[in-house]
Amino acid sequence: MSERNLILAGFMGSGKSAVGRLCAQRLGMDFVDADEEIARREGMTIPEIFERCGEAYFRACERALVDELRARRRCVVATGGGMIVDDANRAALLASGTVVCLTAAPEVILQRVGGEAAAQARPMLRGGDVAGRIAQLLRERAPKYARLHYHVDTSQRSLEDVADIVSELYARERARIPVAIPAAGAHYDVVIGDGLLDELGFMIAGRGWMSPLAVVTDAVVGEHFAGRALRALKRAGLEAFIHVMPAGEANKTLASVEAMYRAFSTHGMERRSAVIALGGGVVGDAAGFAAATFLRGVPFVQVPTSLLAMADASIGGKVGVDTDFGKNLVGAFKQPELVVADVGLLKALPAREMRCGLAEIIKAGLLSGGEPYARLRGFIGQEGCSAPTLIDVLTDAILLKRDVVQGDPFEEGRRALLNLGHTFGHGIEAWSDFRLKHGEAVALGLVCAACLSHAMGFCDLALVDEVIALLRGVGLPTSLAEAADALAGCSFDVDRVWGYMMSDKKKRAGRLRFVLLRAPGDAFVCDEVPEMLAKNILGRIVH
Repeated sequence: MSERNLILAGFMGSGKSAVGRLCAQRLGMDFVDADEEIARREGMTIPEIFERCGEAYFRACERALVDELRARRRCVVATGGGMIVDDANRAALLASGTVVCLTAAPEVILQRVGGEAAAQARPMLRGGDVAGRIAQLLRERAPKYARLHYHVDTSQRSLEDVADIVSELYARERARIPVAIPAAGAHYDVVIGDGLLDELGFMIAGRGWMSPLAVVTDAVVGEHFAGRALRALKRAGLEAFIHVMPAGEANKTLASVEAMYRAFSTHGMERRSAVIALGGGVVGDAAGFAAATFLRGVPFVQVPTSLLAMADASIGGKVGVDTDFGKNLVGAFKQPELVVADVGLLKALPAREMRCGLAEIIKAGLLSGGEPYARLRGFIGQEGCSAPTLIDVLTDAILLKRDVVQGDPFEEGRRALLNLGHTFGHGIEAWSDFRLKHGEAVALGLVCAACLSHAMGFCDLALVDEVIALLRGVGLPTSLAEAADALAGCSFDVDRVWGYMMSDKKKRAGRLRFVLLRAPGDAFVCDEVPEMLAKNILGRIVH
């Protein structure tokens, strides 16, 4: 059961108090109406506090209450209309739980506060033109409200309908990981939960983006989820269209991106029209590159549908395409505005794709060490690896990626550690003409990296055996013989694999950089690996 709070914010008359009480009843949580609590403590109504003590005193009362509420657990809070405008208040409330902004049209708000005459009793609406004052305050507060987690328009919805939506938003969100990369001007959330695709529209409705939005997917994923995505956006009042690219790594090309440009232009997208990538790593990479370059950059949202993309590709802002002279050699850094990891989508994922995602989670565990590595080993030790703890090891992997990317957004230092297993893996993947999936090639690359670490005297043989055991524990190949079905007709050629490795963009001064291990949690980059030794290591994965 979640310990997070549920905070309802928004303008006066949007329904915060009434909806909050209903949600508290349905979720079995305590309820706090911020204005009522302040009035009770001060022994005065809110208008009386404003009249006798002034607005500054009232705002101080709000800040004191927020300091208390941030320490509460499983509490539904209806904030005052201006409480969330204060930067410190907003940051504290966002960190304490799920924040839903209730919105309504200005004319609806005027009606709900009792019209021009009754509105004069509200301190923030006193004066002449109440309708004009409402419009002015809404404009002023819009940038602050835009930073909240969800936005639900209550103008034409009953209280019961709004409470249903808000309760679902709270229940479906399992974890929220903030990502802040000041050097890249990026601040976004990675949201993890079950059923989140159906709430996608409410996550982006308050951001001020212009219609139409583009949902980029592939033919396989689109068949399952494109309709749901469109319905979710329409439910929040957003217009969107679907663009379908061919599925598979072979289609992560400039030609696919050019087709996206044409679709974006045909549908009349503007610079504030967002691209939503609905798919695995291929869709995310290609759509992200299109978003980075169309009109010199438009907003970008990642909705990964594979475990591999959730754990790795959707986070960090690296986007790009493949060419006939190398993988990911043409690309950009494009940070998303939001990442939505809906683990419910994994139910439609083929078993082979699920295993591929676990390769990145194993890589993350090896890099993290400590408690995340212990959780990983426990997870793999469970029969079938289908326990609810999948979301826990996924969260560990995302936290690792977040922490590394925040410290090194442009891969100038520590971020290179995330390439553990990838220098070998990319070469093996290209040699196989992509018959091996990325996660399978990474698994083989992890074996090579562990073997190379041992051969160079950095770790003992027990670590090599442990890496192999982890990979086999989830059904990933640890030798080419174990991937024979996918490689039918392929003859292993070490020199050809090496050639692909030498075209890797991660070279420095013409030398390949390998990520090696001393122990779980103790990885480092080495560019002093003899070519013959690396080739010998590649030869070990044949059988």
